Amino acid sequence: MMSLEIRPMTPDDVPAAAAVMESGGWRGRGPFIEWCLANPTIDPLVGLLDGRLVATGQGARNGPVGWVGSIFVDPTLRRRGYGQAITDEVCRRLEAAGCTTLALIASDLGRPIYAAMGFRIDAWYQIWEAAPQETGPRPRAGTRLRAMTGADADRVGALDRRATGEDRRGLLRELTDSTWLLETDDGEEPLGFLAQAHPESGTIVAPDPDDAAILLDLLRKRVHGIGEVARAALVRPNDGEVSPTARALLAGRGWQPRFETPRMLRGPSIEWDPSLIWGVLGFAFG
Repeated sequence: MMSLEIRPMTPDDVPAAAAVMESGGWRGRGPFIEWCLANPTIDPLVGLLDGRLVATGQGARNGPVGWVGSIFVDPTLRRRGYGQAITDEVCRRLEAAGCTTLALIASDLGRPIYAAMGFRIDAWYQIWEAAPQETGPRPRAGTRLRAMTGADADRVGALDRRATGEDRRGLLRELTDSTWLLETDDGEEPLGFLAQAHPESGTIVAPDPDDAAILLDLLRKRVHGIGEVARAALVRPNDGEVSPTARALLAGRGWQPRFETPRMLRGPSIEWDPSLIWGVLGFAFG
């Protein structure tokens, strides 16, 4: 077996990286790869065999938490250790950058590999889908929806940290153009936000379910004319069920559960409040 050459991704690698992902069913990833490559908190890598790009992987640094994502190997070259090789390098780089806890969302194919590398299941993301809708949401009295600005980054980041236990400001700052903030009319209190790294989904954080419902409706509106479905997510504890209140809210508004995927950690546990989370930023970021 040839050894995999692993190096940082460059802009010239984007077409080949998108093509190898599309060969395995990950379609339309070019713009997302370009966004990741331009983000200073993300470290995209490529794996090559005899000069041909056959694998990808990346690490995202959120303070002491590092996310491992976009692990992909050419379907014709799987089960040869290449996936573990690029995952090892992503983990090594994250730990060298000071990340003490590593996190990832595992596919069925990757889960046994990650378990052998010391990752454990921490929770499950339950993915829900709904049809896009043409009409937008109506904020309740005393609240307003508006586009996020750079000046909001710290406030949005603080609310996000309350939910995730991570410092994701570096990611969120790069999503200012696709983030919406729900706040009180006086602008003093952020009630929740929707940030999108993918057109059909986004991270939704809101302590109040009524506010979450507004942001979920906003997501469906933003997907209208772009994708076939909007995707939200609830967190299921590893030893329990999703919140009955959250489940009833989504089901009552036309959302349907589709599948679950495990969140795995290596290193210390993260102090977070998953009850505030109604959507994920992406499978590479949680």
